[in-house]
Amino acid sequence: MNSTRQEDSHGLIRDQRIITNCALEVIEGIRIQRGKPLQPRDRMALKLLTPRNAALMMKGNRRHLGCRQVSFEILTDDVGLGAYRLIPVGVHVLNPERGWWNDDYGVRRFLWNLYLGEDPIEGMQRILERLFKVSPQGLRSLSGSLDMQQAEHDIQATVRPDLSLYIRRHKGSVETSLRRLNQAQALYRVKDLGIDAAGQGRMALVFGSNQRYAVSFAVERA
Repeated sequence: MNSTRQEDSHGLIRDQRIITNCALEVIEGIRIQRGKPLQPRDRMALKLLTPRNAALMMKGNRRHLGCRQVSFEILTDDVGLGAYRLIPVGVHVLNPERGWWNDDYGVRRFLWNLYLGEDPIEGMQRILERLFKVSPQGLRSLSGSLDMQQAEHDIQATVRPDLSLYIRRHKGSVETSLRRLNQAQALYRVKDLGIDAAGQGRMALVFGSNQRYAVSFAVERA
């Protein structure tokens, strides 16, 4: 994207570099305020903001950064294996030269950014297509049920006098099976990937166009 500042008549900034720098300022500002860093999934969600899934508005000397997210859990039910809940325990990013960078996940649910104006259920369908590399037609065989709770959770923070953060987070769940995850070639053993999950998770979901991102998880009986 062109690195020059792009701003419309409403004060919305659509420059990827500026949005990224603003998100990094949020991460650092909250760390200074709280005395401890954001949880890894929240840091990653902010680092993945783009003009498609975030809005950065300039009003006077104050910047307002907003986005929408969906927080969801994955439930599996396999004949002969029973019903289980996948509990995220680690976030992992692959550096081709140094191997996997690992961090504690900190929260029991998966988190992803929604596009601006996107319906939460449609957003979950898009996320599943990308996460499990399946076509919309094959999505029905992967997820038997998409359940979206009606409750929304709004997060607002004044990071600094010149920077405010707004997040609307929706909650949902996905019902599928371990066999379907395996058939979608999204499921891996952490030791096969070379990920050190500190003994917390044995399996991982790998995603991204170059498969550089992974979430390791523990399996808990539902």
